[in-house]
Amino acid sequence: MLYEEKFSRNLRTLSAGQQGKVRRSQFCIAGLGGTGGFALECLARLGAERFVVFDHDRFELTNFNRQLLATDASLDARKTDAAIIRARSINGKIKIKKHGRFGPRSGALLSACDAVLDCTDSFATKLLVAESCRRTKMPYVFCSAQGTRGMVSVFSGYPFEKAFQAGAGKKTLRSCASVVCPAAALAGSLAAAQALNIIIGKSVVRAPNALFFDIFDRRLFWKARLG
Repeated sequence: MLYEEKFSRNLRTLSAGQQGKVRRSQFCIAGLGGTGGFALECLARLGAERFVVFDHDRFELTNFNRQLLATDASLDARKTDAAIIRARSINGKIKIKKHGRFGPRSGALLSACDAVLDCTDSFATKLLVAESCRRTKMPYVFCSAQGTRGMVSVFSGYPFEKAFQAGAGKKTLRSCASVVCPAAALAGSLAAAQALNIIIGKSVVRAPNALFFDIFDRRLFWKARLG
């Protein structure tokens, strides 16, 4: 009954069947920094209870401007450990399988997942996660935040390399050293929303299309086609 009461207001938007799918599904989140922390928060408050997470890093003071899980209590703690504490403070029944860096052999761990959210900030890692999802035919939710900007798209067949011109030495994505919190929060929350839509059968922003935003732009949100 505790679960039903905590997440009862979701049922003003989701059907009981949809809420049940969210609860039973397993979500993979690669990266628990700026975007990943907010993605985890959203999914936990949507009532998700099963997660597989990847992150090899610890929290440091430079994370505090944008990362939800970065607090005085979690300083120098592993991001995976802080994620578990935060998620279980929302719902003690949440089960999280934690792993370090997403590597070449990590793709085998995706087979039991229902959606993968890529919240990493390294192009090389994103490419690896995307390739692993393509091999396992796993829905791949891409998100990125840089400065005041961000984007999200769902890949289910369209080549990640083509979208971001990864061939011929080209890399249109860069690891970002400067992201403001609203941009990280938007990107992570939108990624969680796309993962929700995958689970309950709603429409998503599917590659080669992507949803972009810039909190300093008058448009705020717009759609555009990737490469």
